[in-house]
Amino acid sequence: MAMWSKGEASKRLLTKKLERKTEMNRRWLGGALVVVVMVSIGLSGCQSMKAEPSKGAGFVPMDDMTKRADLPFQKVWVKAGVDWNQYKTIYIKDVNTKYFLEANWWQKNFRREDMERDARKIAQYMQDKFKEAFRTDSKNRFQVVPAPQPGSLTLELAITELVPSNPVLEAMSIAAPYGSGVAVQAAAKESGTKATVAFEAKINDTGTGNVLAIMADREQGKVAPVNLRALTWYGEANVIIDEWADQFVQIANKRPGETVKDSSPFTLKPW
Repeated sequence: MAMWSKGEASKRLLTKKLERKTEMNRRWLGGALVVVVMVSIGLSGCQSMKAEPSKGAGFVPMDDMTKRADLPFQKVWVKAGVDWNQYKTIYIKDVNTKYFLEANWWQKNFRREDMERDARKIAQYMQDKFKEAFRTDSKNRFQVVPAPQPGSLTLELAITELVPSNPVLEAMSIAAPYGSGVAVQAAAKESGTKATVAFEAKINDTGTGNVLAIMADREQGKVAPVNLRALTWYGEANVIIDEWADQFVQIANKRPGETVKDSSPFTLKPW
């Protein structure tokens, strides 16, 4: 077996050291790019990276609502003088997709042949997630009931926008040099090609039918260094719905003077 000369061994050792250093520099630069992009976006304001508010689909009157600093949604109206403490149970209706399916903009989407089925699937996911969120609430604020009953609240939810992720675009951001995927995703978010979901909601007194609160929100998929959720059509939409369900529970448990924070447009989690 041939043996390396001392000179050859030294060269190989030096080459390996240089390769390791180059890799470390590449990762450092990638990480620095992530920081630079995050800071640059942050300086322009996190709200600038949030999705624009929905113009409304007609499920609730958008003109009656405003932004409240203590609540996470873009538009809210709450009836004054309601004694929320009298309600101990909540009924969560099937999620409405009628207003979404009656719109024509989604028919230009690349999944237009599947959107009706997709909408039904996401609507079921949303109803199940909201029920789960209230049922697993550690404070047990509301008991979820299977049917409307006097003395309970009824939560009516409507999906009014549903744009799937573009796995090809997201795969490009993952394949990009380490760290630069953040910039690719930020650009996609700004151009409106990220996954988007919007809801409108009503909270009613089940017995009287009186509307006690209405709200609406629109969110896009998050910007992340590595975004594996976006490699599926609705992975990002599910995350947004999960956050909404959690926010509804937080609002139910909210005390006067407390603030329920809005979700961040960024995440370091890959899924």
